[in-house]
Amino acid sequence: MNKAMPSWHEEYAGGSEEAERQLIEGYVRDIRAIQERTAAKAGKSPDRTLHAKIIVGVRNARLVVDRDLPPDLAAGYFQPGAELATAIRLSNASPFHRGDTAADMRGAALRINTGDGGFHDLLMTSYPVSHARDAWQFIEVAKIATGPKPLVLPRFILKFGLSETLRILRNIKTGSQPIESLRTQQFWSRAPLLWGSAGPVRYALRPVAQPAGKQPDETDRNYLATEFANGAAAGDVLYKLSLQRYVDSETTPIENGAAEWRESDAPFVDVATLIIPAQDLGSTEAVRAKQAIDGLAFNPWNCPPQFRPLGGLNRARNRVYFASAAGWLGSPDSGARVNRTGSVRRANEHAEGSPFQNNR
Repeated sequence: MNKAMPSWHEEYAGGSEEAERQLIEGYVRDIRAIQERTAAKAGKSPDRTLHAKIIVGVRNARLVVDRDLPPDLAAGYFQPGAELATAIRLSNASPFHRGDTAADMRGAALRINTGDGGFHDLLMTSYPVSHARDAWQFIEVAKIATGPKPLVLPRFILKFGLSETLRILRNIKTGSQPIESLRTQQFWSRAPLLWGSAGPVRYALRPVAQPAGKQPDETDRNYLATEFANGAAAGDVLYKLSLQRYVDSETTPIENGAAEWRESDAPFVDVATLIIPAQDLGSTEAVRAKQAIDGLAFNPWNCPPQFRPLGGLNRARNRVYFASAAGWLGSPDSGARVNRTGSVRRANEHAEGSPFQNNR
């Protein structure tokens, strides 16, 4: 017998939907300024505000939904046994194109073909929690971190206080480590989304391969790309897509991005297998596919309504990500919006691009 879904709710920054909307418009202006400042430092045209360097980009992956999927997790296009064409972008988190062996977080972005002419973006990072509790804190950290380096620490302390500064810096340092392989790296959503009638969940990509225990080659600036290509040449690269169910507002908070949903409280439920087929990632076709993937603007609000992102951080990402994409794509800011019924109106697909356009 199924248990009743725990009650949950979302909270608006500033106390109302309108107050939060005005705050988010300020964040949009901030992110554009950060993007321009970062471009000036790099001496080139604007790039992605974060996750600028692509490591792996493939568009021939498949997401195979488990046949024994729990009934309440079957929502919309996500049905037992479904095989879903999927594009994937793996990246370093930095706004600069640094060497792969540098200490950094890593990102995973999936674009899943939903089979109805649309797609669903899932975005993840290689650390289970954000350094920021909310959207305001995320933007303020970004503003300070991209400013003059000698002023970063004192500005952090003035803005957040000593205790919160130490937490933020500890989080960033712990999450930013050299890694030996992306094939053995786990990625977490960090922010929740609605999963049909099952309610709020967080999701993760969990590697099937075991760590190789090898030392990264510090002479290769593209070490992670090289390592992944070698693995893909030898066989399929596999990950499990797993979900964590919402428990309650204390154990699995929706509005606090810095709070971990601990596996002991919210066990992972495997729901699908991501298969990146064996291939030569150095071939002309694969290089072109990588370039095409790098031109996509991923956003968690590219989604069917059954999978609406939840929480203030995600609501800010709706506008901020599209504003950032407009900066580096050179296209109008045509962000998705959520209407008052909760359904999603998709972004302009000319600005977004899609590896599945030919299927429409």
